[in-house]
Amino acid sequence: MKNTLKCSLYLLARIILVCMLSFMAIPLSSVAPGILNPILAVLYTGMLIYFFVLTMWHEGGKDANRVETGSMKEMPYKGYLAAFIVTVPLMANSYAMYAVGADISNPVIMALKIVWTVSAFSTSYAINLFTSTSEANIMEGTPTLSSDALTAVIVFCVIYFVASICAGIGYTFGFKKIEVFPKIKKFFTDLFKK
Repeated sequence: MKNTLKCSLYLLARIILVCMLSFMAIPLSSVAPGILNPILAVLYTGMLIYFFVLTMWHEGGKDANRVETGSMKEMPYKGYLAAFIVTVPLMANSYAMYAVGADISNPVIMALKIVWTVSAFSTSYAINLFTSTSEANIMEGTPTLSSDALTAVIVFCVIYFVASICAGIGYTFGFKKIEVFPKIKKFFTDLFKK
C-alpha cells in the first residue's frame, strides 16, 4: 500500500505541474482566445493524460522487476488504484463546490474552494470550450452561470476519469513490458523505406 500511495503522490505532482503550466498560458490564450483556447484545451488535456500514462507505465515496469525478485506481490490494479486515490477526492471536491455554491464563507469551504480552483486550472481550457466560464472565473472560483458550473464539474470529472483509466492501462503496459512506441516507429520507418 505504501508503494501505491507513493505512485499517487507522483500523479498529484503531475497534476500540479499541469495546473502551473496551464496558469502560465493565460497571457497567451488572451491574445486570441477563439483560436488558442481549443488548441490549449487539447494540449493540456493530452498532457495530463500523457503524464498519467507515462508515470504509471514507468512504475509498472519497476513493479515487474520487484515481483520477479520477490520483493513485492503482484498488484494488477495498482495503476487504477493509485490514480483514483488522487482523482476521486478532486472530483468529489469539485462536485461539493458546485453543490455548496459561491456564497458560503466558512474557512473549511474556502480551503476546499482553493483546492478546486488550483485543480481546475488543469482543465480550464477544456471547461472554457463547453461553457462561458473563463480562466478569470475559475481563479475567482465562480462560474458565470449555474448551468456552467455543473458543466464545468462534468468536464473536470470526465477528464480526470479518463486520465485515471489511462493510468491503469499504462501501468498494465509497463508491468507486462508492452512497448507501443517502438512498434509505431517501426511502422513509419518501414512505410518510408518502400
